[in-house]
Amino acid sequence: MLAAEMVGPMTRSENGCRVPILVYHHVYLDQAAELQGAVGAKAAGILAEREFIRQMQFLAREGWNVVSTSAVVEWITGCSPLPEKAAALHFDNGWLDTRTVVLPLLRDLKMTATCFPITSGLEAASGGQSSVVTTLTEGRVSKPFMTWHQAEDLLEDGWEIGAHTATHPKLGEVHNAQGDAGVLEEVEASDRMFQQRLGFLPDHFAYPSGSRNECTDALLAGRYRSLRLWHFEEPIQWSFTDRNTSRLAVDCQNIDARVSFEDFQRIFREAQNE
Repeated sequence: MLAAEMVGPMTRSENGCRVPILVYHHVYLDQAAELQGAVGAKAAGILAEREFIRQMQFLAREGWNVVSTSAVVEWITGCSPLPEKAAALHFDNGWLDTRTVVLPLLRDLKMTATCFPITSGLEAASGGQSSVVTTLTEGRVSKPFMTWHQAEDLLEDGWEIGAHTATHPKLGEVHNAQGDAGVLEEVEASDRMFQQRLGFLPDHFAYPSGSRNECTDALLAGRYRSLRLWHFEEPIQWSFTDRNTSRLAVDCQNIDARVSFEDFQRIFREAQNE
């Protein structure tokens, strides 16, 4: 995809600082079958290990500071500053490759991230079972999730873990069909699993498939320190988190095999208003 095709709002903050929050789904080993024919729509949600390493090495080489989601939220709420050239990394759904491929790579680079797992997927994997979920990036799929024990490995390495519902429904549609009760059922089921399996409730929430409305925001505002948006448009559209961003609308950039390295670098140029 050419850089000129990637358009969208790039909001400036009062001090000019904008924080890229990179959202990944799958990072596969280079020889993985899932990468074969990964062009166009088939490239959505997946990335090769070699390209992920190239991207992370770029961050390190260019002096970007990878910070936690909590640090970003504390910054936008005026509680504490961020280092210059701050960025954050998110990994959605809790896929097994986040533990087996991504964690060792980030450990070597002394970087951490936030994982937003689907709790039903982790629960099934912990019992030796498979789980079917529906995503915008891949459709209806059954792919390996990490276990709760493997989620603990992330925590031990300094990662944060956020909420992403129990079964990954589009919460805007759930609210339209079932009202407040349907939304609360999803998030409460997820929170119960976090409390039972990890002993805490997550601070941050990422909307599955980016589906939300003002009612869902109001329901979740008191449960989580932040709510993250997500975009899946074609052509790809990006917007940044800055000091004017609401904690209920933390913004991000979706990164997958459709994003050229040129466009990946462009994110960071534009974050610096270059």
